[in-house]
Amino acid sequence: MPNKITIMSDTVQEANHLAALALVKAGFFVFPAGPNKRPLVKDWQTKATSAKAQIDRWWSKWPDAMPALPTGKRNGLAVLDVDLKDGKDGGAALRDLGHDPDTLSTIRAQTPSNGQHVYFRWPEGMGNSASGLPDGVDVRGEGGFVIAPGAINDKGAYALTSGSLSDDLTDWPEALLPRPKVVDHGDVQPTGLPFETIRDALMALPNDGDEFSQRDDWLRIGMALHAETGGGDEGRDAWHDWSGQWPGYDDTATDAAWDSFKSEGGVTGFTIMAEAEQRGWHDLSAFDNLAAEDKLAELDAILLGEPQPKAKGKSKLTFLSPSDCERLPARRYVVKGLLAEGDVAAIVGAPGAGKSLLAPYLGYAVARGADAFGRRTRQGGVLYVAAEDSHGMRARLKALKDQYGDADNFTLVEGASDLLNVTSGQLKALGTAVKERRPALIVVDTIAAGFSGLEENDAKSMGVVVGAARSLTRWGAAVVLVHHDTKAGDGLPRGHSILNGALDMSLHLKRDGTVVRGKPTKNRNGSTDQELAFSVGVVRQGVDEDGDPISAAICDEEDVSELPASSKRLPASAKAALDILGDLLVGRESIIKSDWRAACLDSDAVSAAEKPDDRGKAFRRALEELARRNLYLSNGDEIRLAVSPDNRAEGFTDDDV
Repeated sequence: MPNKITIMSDTVQEANHLAALALVKAGFFVFPAGPNKRPLVKDWQTKATSAKAQIDRWWSKWPDAMPALPTGKRNGLAVLDVDLKDGKDGGAALRDLGHDPDTLSTIRAQTPSNGQHVYFRWPEGMGNSASGLPDGVDVRGEGGFVIAPGAINDKGAYALTSGSLSDDLTDWPEALLPRPKVVDHGDVQPTGLPFETIRDALMALPNDGDEFSQRDDWLRIGMALHAETGGGDEGRDAWHDWSGQWPGYDDTATDAAWDSFKSEGGVTGFTIMAEAEQRGWHDLSAFDNLAAEDKLAELDAILLGEPQPKAKGKSKLTFLSPSDCERLPARRYVVKGLLAEGDVAAIVGAPGAGKSLLAPYLGYAVARGADAFGRRTRQGGVLYVAAEDSHGMRARLKALKDQYGDADNFTLVEGASDLLNVTSGQLKALGTAVKERRPALIVVDTIAAGFSGLEENDAKSMGVVVGAARSLTRWGAAVVLVHHDTKAGDGLPRGHSILNGALDMSLHLKRDGTVVRGKPTKNRNGSTDQELAFSVGVVRQGVDEDGDPISAAICDEEDVSELPASSKRLPASAKAALDILGDLLVGRESIIKSDWRAACLDSDAVSAAEKPDDRGKAFRRALEELARRNLYLSNGDEIRLAVSPDNRAEGFTDDDV
């Protein structure tokens, strides 16, 4: 059994850091949360760590952070959160039911509001629903977290009052297991869609001007989000992110509104989606790809050079039990976490975003079996169909060879410009080559150039493209289509939505100064939270007949963690705090954090609240947002702005990339 955890410290920051270190030493997974109890890292469920080095890095970056513990399977913990605030007395409510929270478990902690966290062994399958339990009592299971004992913020400490987290855990009381909710008249049910879909629709709603500036309109969206998420933390965080775009955003008022929402009102995530659709947003997560599938038999006939008879009586349906699924081998990756065998994927972006730099770079890595952007690749053959600018692609391949050595598995395919036209024979020739060579990866660069005459907005025409790509995967290859994004720059591929609906992975590229950032908008092989970045490198290739230098542009990897955050618009309070920091740093390399805080508390641009505590909360939230985006650097109390990346490819135009 791990040693009992003991925390002693003279300062709040040191106490939180030491509490986190003691927890990981005892074998728990920990992540940092801000003084407002919100996670400071995305994907905290998987990024929570038991490594001391990572804890030290996090607390160096966020010295005011508190240690948080994921509940559920990760730490094997479940917590009964007994509140004593806002007129709610969860302890009294439990006692009225015959359950004394002081005797339910031997491991208990007091919260700053004099509530209790009562710790139990996690019962498999239990989430965060408190259905059937009285007001003032919440449940933290799979998908939830609690601030750990030993943590301190400006409201007080989270202190163990009985036992230690390293003690044997008590089983969750059978009588307090959440019960299925009985739906009363007026109750509303959530959509059942992934939360990312709802959040995507929410963030498509403009909230930085007149729209939703009326309180009733604002509250209606909040009620819908609250109903959709059951009032959970992910809903609250999204509520703040969306509300924070409004110039008059107030942290305290936003929290108060969220806490006031009830399940009545007849609004759910469907309300948010309907508002977003009126403004051009579309949900493509559940797109039915039947139109593309109808073309497969016809395209197979083209690729294989022989007619494919229709099935007579025998169904293609497969019926698998859970045990069957367990025995079947997992698909092998091509690029781990991004691309797998048999996938149809796309690299999309605006002209000049670097699509035709990244695609050959990834292909060259697969051909060599080399890592790319910290991701493993499985070595295999690559067919790169350079339908656009094949001469420029020759130069890039020469540059890649000069940089990384030869790659015999990489084959450049030229002359493919009419894959849409059956009579051209190009699609059949490509299919024959794929069948004979059995490559791991096929790249078509670009859709517009390779399928000339394509009516991109026509479902039937785009269905042919999808069907052709899917048929090329018949022998195990992954197919990557290079394509432009929409004019709105929303990360979706241009043209009919049948394309996006059929993709297994879509990687959106976007210029951010001198750096190109790539992030999946759709990924069936991993998270969409991952990001890669590269800059345009230059390789000199001798001189031309006039003696002028010849250069080729290639993809140079960048470390995302060392880059300033994306230039995505900041919430108004965070932008104001950043502007104040810039003003204070005029003529100086750094300032003292307390000077920055004082200037922000005096500024109505950061917060228009009258109470000093509310202004302080707004500053802390702005600070966390700026830290999350790496827009400032701190060394103890010393603060300075982050350094912008150097322009390493000056002189190259959009046409070069």
